[in-house]
Amino acid sequence: MANIEQVASGIFFYEFDADTAEANISIISGWITANLGEINNLIFTNFTGEDASLGKEEQDILKHLYMASYYKKKSRNVIKSIGSSSGNGILSLKDEDNTIVFVNTNEVSKQFHSLSKSHMEEVNKLVYAYNSYQARPTQVVNKSMFNDVMGLIATGTGFVIY
Repeated sequence: MANIEQVASGIFFYEFDADTAEANISIISGWITANLGEINNLIFTNFTGEDASLGKEEQDILKHLYMASYYKKKSRNVIKSIGSSSGNGILSLKDEDNTIVFVNTNEVSKQFHSLSKSHMEEVNKLVYAYNSYQARPTQVVNKSMFNDVMGLIATGTGFVIY
């Protein structure tokens, strides 16, 4: 079982390769703490606080939720930067033909959105598997009762269940 700080450090080291220009542990753990309600709603749990005991399945769901949110935010930031003058987006320059190649920010935004979408698809798969695995039976049938009912139906003296 891991707590939020351990999950955040795992995301930082394994998803971002400890690149502090991309993210840091405190931002990741803050996001996870603020969004514990989302995982609680998805998998019908009640995790609270910094010391939430998260199993491997819950950690994986949180990781993909964070990455989906991260890429969605990156996509929004690329779209916001289209109108700003701070990023000119020049990829290359040629002198003799006067060719200038710019970054297609729309395509970059689409790629980030696609990454976010793929992480959410993975979240949906993990949540489905988690909920299916954790499901409890809603009805318990006693074997002798089943045999009694089948005997009544077979002899024609009982009732028929539709």
